[in-house]
Amino acid sequence: RWDAYTRGGFAIMPHASAPLSLKLGASLSMDDFSKSIAEKFKETFPSWAKYCCEKQYEDTFVLEVKIPRPINDGVPFLALDTCDDEVTVFFDSYHAHFSDFGNEKSFDDALNFINKIISEKYAMVSYSRGTEWCGSELIATCNLPQDNSEYPYADTLVIRSWNGNFDQEIECFAKN
Repeated sequence: RWDAYTRGGFAIMPHASAPLSLKLGASLSMDDFSKSIAEKFKETFPSWAKYCCEKQYEDTFVLEVKIPRPINDGVPFLALDTCDDEVTVFFDSYHAHFSDFGNEKSFDDALNFINKIISEKYAMVSYSRGTEWCGSELIATCNLPQDNSEYPYADTLVIRSWNGNFDQEIECFAKN
């Protein structure tokens, strides 16, 4: 399942100093799905293993990974989490969900998506009008838009690629 219609891609989760179960001395760890994805992720991207961490989500812990871009400009970064037994990959204002309803093929699909992003053969294009987000999509760099013909309502296109080679903002005349 793919879901690319969310601005920012991250849910705001409430913060607590420590979960009640930890305060009571209970020990929680990542669920089995998250452990499996964490192991595969670290094997596939050993240099990114340092960005892997456990994050509490509801009553369990899941894998969360936030990797800065090589140009290290702070934004955007590539992220991954394993909430709800699915792998979600985030880049810039786009995110995609990969779920095979409990079977681990979702990592292979997410890996393919991550490899597209870091290959620099694809870039994320976000469309907005003023402060209103209109949409985002992953596009091959040989097909990057130069105007708002795909989203005529938009007055701004923001293009972001992993290494920053295709980063740009394009101002357009919005059509009503």
